[in-house]
Parts: sequence; C-alpha cells; structure tokens
Amino acid sequence: MSITAKAFFHPARKPTSTDVEDRFFSDLRTRNSTFKRTASDRFHDLDARCLESFELSGATIGQVLDIGISSGATTLALYERLLACGHMPAVVGTDIAIDGRLVKAYPGVRVLTDEAGHPLQYDVLGRVVRPWGRRADYATGMLAVRALANAWLGGRAQRVVQQGGGDVTPVRLISPRLKAASNVQIEKNDIFVDTPAFRHRFDFIRACNILNRGYFDEEALRRAMANIVRYLTGPGAFLLIARSARGCHVGTLFQVSANGRFLDVVDRFCGGSEVEWLMLETPLPEQWAI
Repeated sequence: MSITAKAFFHPARKPTSTDVEDRFFSDLRTRNSTFKRTASDRFHDLDARCLESFELSGATIGQVLDIGISSGATTLALYERLLACGHMPAVVGTDIAIDGRLVKAYPGVRVLTDEAGHPLQYDVLGRVVRPWGRRADYATGMLAVRALANAWLGGRAQRVVQQGGGDVTPVRLISPRLKAASNVQIEKNDIFVDTPAFRHRFDFIRACNILNRGYFDEEALRRAMANIVRYLTGPGAFLLIARSARGCHVGTLFQVSANGRFLDVVDRFCGGSEVEWLMLETPLPEQWAI
C-alpha cells in the first residue's frame, strides 16, 4: 500500500526505505498521463558504462545536467557514483513537474496536486485513493469511486489551488534524500525552451526516458535536441540519451568531437537510441569548430 502524501511530506517523518519512496512516486500520474515511476538506482548499468567511457577518455566530469529526473532518486545515485569514482560533480536535475500542493479539501480529506491543481493522490481518512483508473476497477467497483472522487475532491482541490487561500501546503515532488546532497540542485525546466543559464555549461548531460518518439513528434524532438547540445561545454563533453524498454535500457552515449564539428558515438546500449540519427543531425554551436 502506498503512503499518503501527508505522511510522506510530514516534516517530522523519519526516513523511509527506498522501496516505500519508490512506491509513493510510482503511484503519481501527471497531467500529461505519464507517471513519476522510478526506482532508486535503475540506471546503474548505464552509469557504470558511462563512467568507463569517462575514464578511457581521461575526462574529469564537473558540471552535470540530468534531464527528466522524475523523483530525482536516480539523479542522487548518479551523483554518488561519480563521487565514488573520483569526480567532483555539481549536478543540476530538471523536470517539468517539480512543485506540488497538499490541499486540505475537507476534514480528514487531503489532496496532493501539481502546481496547477491537477490531482495526484487523494487521502481519505488516511487511506490512499488514486485519481487514475486501472482495468481491475471494473471488477472491484472502484471505477465509480474514482469518478466521484475526481468530480468532488479533485474539483474542489483545483479550485482552492487556482483561487488561492485555503489550507494549502507547498511541497516538492522529489526525493527528500536530495536535501542531504549539497552539490545537487533541482530546478523546474522545460526542454523545449532554451535556458541561457545552461548554455556551454555541462561536461555530461543525461536525458533518460524523455527524448523518444512515444512522447514527441520529430519537430519537437529536434527543438529539444537543439537546446540540449547548446548546454554542453564543447569538445570532449558527453551526452547520454536512453529509454527503458522491456526490462533493458536502450540508448546511445555521444561525445563532442575534438574539432567541435560533430558528435561521435562512444557507446550503444541494446542497439542504440531510436532517436540517435536525429541527435547526429543536430547542428553544434559554430564557435566550437576548430
């Protein structure tokens, strides 16, 4: 059973196991119908291979950008692994869904929402009710319960958030364990909007489970990739694009060529990313060219 948001975000709450944390976030479905599903160290195999490539090239990884971090648990794992291998990273983790609200809708009823008021979890007298449905709901009768909760509780919570006032507590939809990592910064960011503060800044960028054709069309992918390459420091910088598929990670590790004119493929995982060719076609900043 998932933990309630009230209990999870309580300031006096003792640390829970990573299993409890992962289960809590995995139950949250965002406005665009994607889940904040995560497992605390699910990219360990990708991290290990990337670290091998860094060592072979003699690279020192300082500034890191992790895009689409979900709960940030895998960002923390990457940071700790880099430290263990002798790097001194400063990591920025980004996601579009970072800020949430915990709304007291009625006595004994709380609703966890995103910053716009979209419901993510209902807490009814300490019991979790999900806003989203499953096939089993048809057999258990929960279909009607969820529909009623969305109309009654979800609607009220959304009005409270959008109108302001009421009993609303801001929360961050990320792992509380990140508070102890002083060199990990979490920011809300949209990959489709160029961020000048990120330009020419990062030695390594990781974009997992975000740049794939299941989420975006080719035009959108090209726009995101054009932004991302501008965030690399230049020749020698690394970029990983990967996604999870059928129990494995499919992806490609790139490195900016020594002459700054193109991306080299350094490593492929399970055959390489489905959008590798799009990334290779993405123009690099002209000032890098030697």
